[in-house]
This record gives sequence, C-alpha cells and structure tokens, in this order.
Amino acid sequence: MEGVQVMAPIQDTIGTYPTRTPLGYPGMLAEITGVQDTASRRITTAAVAFGLAVGRDGVIAGTAKLGGAGFEGIAVADKTRQADSYAVGEIAGVLRKGSIWVTASTVVTIADPVTFTAATGVIGAGLATTIANAKFETAGGIGDLVRVYLG
Repeated sequence: MEGVQVMAPIQDTIGTYPTRTPLGYPGMLAEITGVQDTASRRITTAAVAFGLAVGRDGVIAGTAKLGGAGFEGIAVADKTRQADSYAVGEIAGVLRKGSIWVTASTVVTIADPVTFTAATGVIGAGLATTIANAKFETAGGIGDLVRVYLG
C-alpha cells in the first residue's frame, strides 16, 4: 500500500517507569467495601504522616495527636494534599474500623498483635501499646507496606 506509514511501537528507552505497581501506600484504605468508620479529627501539637496511629488530645473534643491518650485510629491518606501528612490545625481522616495500609516499624506476621508507639505513631509488633481488636492481614519486614485491620 502506497502512502501508508507504519509507526514503530512506543518504547521506554529512559527506564523511568516502575516494573511493578505497588499494592498501596501508607494511609491508603485497603478495602472500600464493607464496614468502616472514619472520623474527622483536628490535629494538635505536631504534624501526622499518613498511616500513623494517633490518640485523643484529651483536652479538646474532636482532636487527635501523636502521643495522645489511648488509640483513636490511623491517619488516612489524602492524595489531594501536597505533603504526605496533616499539619497542626488541619482536619485529618482517622480510620477507627476497617483495613488500611501502613509501614511496618518491626517485622510482623499475620499472627502478631498490632501495636504502636504513642509518641511517634509507628505501627508494628511488640511495641508499647496494643490496639484492641486489630490484626495484621499481611506479613512484612521493617519498612515494608503491610495491611492492618481495625475491628
């Protein structure tokens, strides 16, 4: 056929595309169906990164913070934001029931109880505070993305 050009296939010669798409990112909801409970809480005292555990402020209703009283929930990611965290005074989504992706601060197995360190909000196994009715849905090493169910 005269006048027909055949185009070469598109190739990634720079190598900038990932070879594997990640399952999620810290603070991403792992399930969007089923029962879940997400509360809006104003962050006090320090910025909170997505996927960290927060406690109640203890002074002002409707607030949460790192190092707060008890366990309020895990900060839900909001990808409309420029930073991967909530600044002091901003309203954060805090997951209190459901499945969410977090970064493991220790090696975790599916059988381990879910625990966290109140001062930093990091989540792992064998840390200071146990989260009631929570379980790891996946296993992983330090720094790995793991799935946590809050029940």
